[in-house]
Amino acid sequence: MKDKAFSFGKRVLRHELITGSFYLFIGTILSALLAFLLNLFFARNLSKPDYGIYASLIALVTLFAIPAQSLTPIVVRFAGDYFAKGETEKLKSFYFKMMKFLFLISAIIFILFFALSPLIQNFLKLDNFLFVPLVGAIIAISYITIVNTGFLQGMVKFLFISITQISGATVRLIAGVILVFMGYRVFGAIWASILSFAIIFLLGFIPLKFLLQKGKEVSIRIPTRELLEYGAPSTIAILSLSSFISIDVVLVKHFFTPFEAGLYGGLSLIGKVIFYLTGIIPTVMFPLIVRRHARKQPFNKLFYMAFFLVLIPSVLISAFYFVFPSYSVRFFLGGGYQGVSSYLGIFGAYMTVFCLLNVCVYFFLSLRKTSIFIPLLAGSVLQIALISLFHANFLEIILISLIICLLLLLGFLAYFISQSGKLLLQKIDS
Repeated sequence: MKDKAFSFGKRVLRHELITGSFYLFIGTILSALLAFLLNLFFARNLSKPDYGIYASLIALVTLFAIPAQSLTPIVVRFAGDYFAKGETEKLKSFYFKMMKFLFLISAIIFILFFALSPLIQNFLKLDNFLFVPLVGAIIAISYITIVNTGFLQGMVKFLFISITQISGATVRLIAGVILVFMGYRVFGAIWASILSFAIIFLLGFIPLKFLLQKGKEVSIRIPTRELLEYGAPSTIAILSLSSFISIDVVLVKHFFTPFEAGLYGGLSLIGKVIFYLTGIIPTVMFPLIVRRHARKQPFNKLFYMAFFLVLIPSVLISAFYFVFPSYSVRFFLGGGYQGVSSYLGIFGAYMTVFCLLNVCVYFFLSLRKTSIFIPLLAGSVLQIALISLFHANFLEIILISLIICLLLLLGFLAYFISQSGKLLLQKIDS
């Protein structure tokens, strides 16, 4: 019996989902630790209004960079397929086509943000015009970065992805501290983020340098129709999903005082610890399911494993927030944010539900069930509408987001249960 248990444990630890998750977990936990040290520094060295500005700008980055992240699964899917089949020349051609396309998109994004700066500045009540173009620069860099990141994921280079995460976070920490100490305040914090994104992008070329070597030119057909049929709805799905944890910060900055916006930014930061620690699981799950599709292997057990790997730590952290809210706030942000400690437990519950919803969304997208974008889009629009109407206090905002995400999660789980037999037997052409 002991031998069987030991053998089972050994197989679990060697499972590709576990090893891949472990590498990304280490990278995420260390980069998150560095990010929290930096945010602790910002919270204590920036005024509450300044921290509110910073939090809303970062939320804006998160929101508008999501379409870039939603393109990553597309890159992973095609790059992973070429890599699995050993078609190096096709891999190179696909890389350059995607890089050229996203460079163009990045340039357009930066120009649009520069042109719309007055409108965004007015909505967020910012005191400086230049904040918005800098946010546009961060978003533009994030778009071209997904090419390298997507190829690394498709090649299952999770260890190197972890290294780039840690390196980027280290640069951001050092630059952020130095620039804020020099008196650049919010500008220093934003420039630190720009440097961090740039470092991650440049480091990605190291394991991908073979793609830059000259070889025979191979003409490949980019499946434009398939990219549109899959990419457009999946982009909307992930954009809608991610808006749940970013648009609230933006709307609080608009509807509340600068001081209150700073407090909510701190609350959101602590609550998202749950997402930072578990968000890697669906990221690892996605390319593994794609690869199993290509090999026509069963994949439902991957979903079960990913779901419970997210559920267990999320519930534990959320419970800790309910029991020790004041300690948690002091630990991360210091004593100046105790005004939001009473909301931390319920925010943790909200993040737990969101993280489980995140697993479901990535699972269905890996199966090309892109129609899930419809309820996700409806939910995100409903969240914006309800928060715009009901924002008397932070609790109303959190409960609106929690209830909408919970309804979506229950709906997706019901759909999975009703389709589980079909999904298990499903054979998907790569």
